[in-house]
Amino acid sequence: MMFEKYAKKIKEQAVRDYPKEAVWLITKKGCRKVRNVHPDPENHFEVSKADLAKAALAGLLAVVHSHPDRPEVPSANDMQGQVNTDVPWGVLSCTAEGASDIRWWGTPERAPLTGRPFVHGISDCYSLIRDYYFVEKGITLPEFPRSWGWWDEGEDLFIEGFEKAGFARIAPGEVKPGDVWLARIRSGVVNHGGVVLDHGLALHQIGSPRGPIDESRLSAREPMARYLPHVELWLRYVGGDK
Repeated sequence: MMFEKYAKKIKEQAVRDYPKEAVWLITKKGCRKVRNVHPDPENHFEVSKADLAKAALAGLLAVVHSHPDRPEVPSANDMQGQVNTDVPWGVLSCTAEGASDIRWWGTPERAPLTGRPFVHGISDCYSLIRDYYFVEKGITLPEFPRSWGWWDEGEDLFIEGFEKAGFARIAPGEVKPGDVWLARIRSGVVNHGGVVLDHGLALHQIGSPRGPIDESRLSAREPMARYLPHVELWLRYVGGDK
């Protein structure tokens, strides 16, 4: 766990602040809980400009916040915040009785690619594609900030996002290892994807219909054939912002 020496204090303070979201800024000088100035602190958090400026001067290393009565997965706003600050973020779930461990994202550790539990926004199917391209090809794909259930809200996140990330559509007969496949599974829009591998295999993060966290569903290399009936697009990286 990152910044493990602060975990006990963070969990205790998260419970004390329940039902409001609590927020901590970790800098080179230590871990400091700062005031949540958002007008709806039970559902969101915001850090004052003064506290952000102090943290920047002290050398900001990470941001952590709590999710009262909600799973420890990032929202689209959380993911955008991590992109904006360019430091790791952590989130923990809490109630009046206790708190979960902190889940981190935006960290440089991107391997191994298989055996990862499903956590939406942290280790989901796009996270795995993104990490494959970083680990195997040295290509940094942009993050797509997303909240659990985006596919039920009319968003075409994958098609729009991959086109912006430098991918072009290819015909099924042109597919080779390293290309990306996008599938529609029990949804009105494309909502799953993976990477084509050698020997008829596919790399993908197995998701879950039950909720945003399912530690029994692990990323894996599996036969591509089982997903072919659901594939709607084949894509190849042709260049873009790195």
